[in-house]
Amino acid sequence: MIFETHAHYDDEAFDGDRDSLIWAMHEHGIDTIINVGASLRGVRETVTLMERYPFVYGAIGVHPDEVGDLDEEKIAWMRKLCEKEKTVAVGEIGLDYHYEEGYSPSALQESWFRRQLRLAKKLDKPVVIHARDAWDKVFDILDEE
Repeated sequence: MIFETHAHYDDEAFDGDRDSLIWAMHEHGIDTIINVGASLRGVRETVTLMERYPFVYGAIGVHPDEVGDLDEEKIAWMRKLCEKEKTVAVGEIGLDYHYEEGYSPSALQESWFRRQLRLAKKLDKPVVIHARDAWDKVFDILDEE
């Protein structure tokens, strides 16, 4: 059995051949795929993939560079999606301090990382963590939460 634990087949790069690629993977022995959300669009598309393919499961979460799009309404929506049977984790969540420009400020990343960790804890789901140039802070937050 081959188990793909971290895929982003919702990415626009797969728009031209997504369906044939995913079915071909399954036909060639990949029995399970976890598509990992990274943006709100990615979360929506992950749910679509979970519903379309019986062997695709999902992780629902927002990557640190996309957390500027989050608010209370969206986190409530994500919670409902996390309760779906085929949602197996909360992710891709975490911290990314590598780039100073164009990414969400560190305080905002930390706040939404905590919120998404609490969501995972409340729903008893594992997390998929993204950490880049931020491992010390990630471990501090994990210890605190």
